Amino acid sequence: MIPVEKIIVRCIGIAAGAVEVEVPVGIWPAVEECLSGFAGIGRADFAQGPWRVVLATCVDDEVDSSASHYGDYDDTHVWRQIDGARRVVRLTAAAASAYAPIHVVRIVRTLLRLDASQRDPSALFLHAGMVSWQGQGIALVGGKRSGKTSVAIAATAAGAGFVSNDDLSLHRGPDGLVGVGWPRSVSIRLDTLEPLGLTLPAKSAHPANTHRDEAQLLMPYEIGRMLGSRVTPDAPLRAVLFPSFGADDTSTLRRLDPDEAAERLLANLLTPPVKDDELATWFELPSAEELSTRARQVAAVVPAFELCQTLAQLACRPELARICDQAVAGR
Repeated sequence: MIPVEKIIVRCIGIAAGAVEVEVPVGIWPAVEECLSGFAGIGRADFAQGPWRVVLATCVDDEVDSSASHYGDYDDTHVWRQIDGARRVVRLTAAAASAYAPIHVVRIVRTLLRLDASQRDPSALFLHAGMVSWQGQGIALVGGKRSGKTSVAIAATAAGAGFVSNDDLSLHRGPDGLVGVGWPRSVSIRLDTLEPLGLTLPAKSAHPANTHRDEAQLLMPYEIGRMLGSRVTPDAPLRAVLFPSFGADDTSTLRRLDPDEAAERLLANLLTPPVKDDELATWFELPSAEELSTRARQVAAVVPAFELCQTLAQLACRPELARICDQAVAGR
């Protein structure tokens, strides 16, 4: 019998629940590294009754016929079964699958986010990133090709702490709103690296990179190593930026009124907070009306700006520092 690790994983920064993880001992170090900076690890406490993620390995791809192929690519060799009544997600992976730890992390993140959405009456999940500039959180909100990732990476290279790239959640804490990051890979477009003066690490952990030519996936801990910066799980929300790319060489930061900021936040809500519809059905999630109210409450109290920039300007670290200073000062 293959020895297994049984642990409790908790997301750092929010008072959500926990997920129990049971994986082969040899796979756990890779899972733990991907969770590093975002999740607290403890020994299993079976009295709590959390959702469980159980990974088993098999030989010659022998899996239960009721299991479904799991993952975005045919070569994952990972299968999944959900037993919602018993609160168990079972993964079976071929012994040689490089995707097993990545998909354990993916399910853990999904369950923790669903749990936070269900439990926390203030939680707001956004298609957004965040950096911590001198201890103050700047949310970077926007869709694909808006420049959100470029700003996050450039600001981290300029000295900010990296919190999140795509899956940011906001929560009301004792001292105000807090932005919380999640352990998810970051897709970095290769054509942005040279203008930003950055280079990728020689080797990355995500096996899906073999399928990608225009971008590469890096886990947050790899971002920290690449940029010589820290990965921080959360930061107090002090400003919201909506980045976009401009055509000229000027960088502009325009203050938005609360109504415009609210509409832009609503356009970037993640509802549900995960892409996994099958798991989401087992949780009671807030209504669209509740989320709209929360977004408008955020816009009413947090300064919001439209940032128009170019890659060349993002590569100018003093200029980017000036923008970050201006944003957290609310000007």
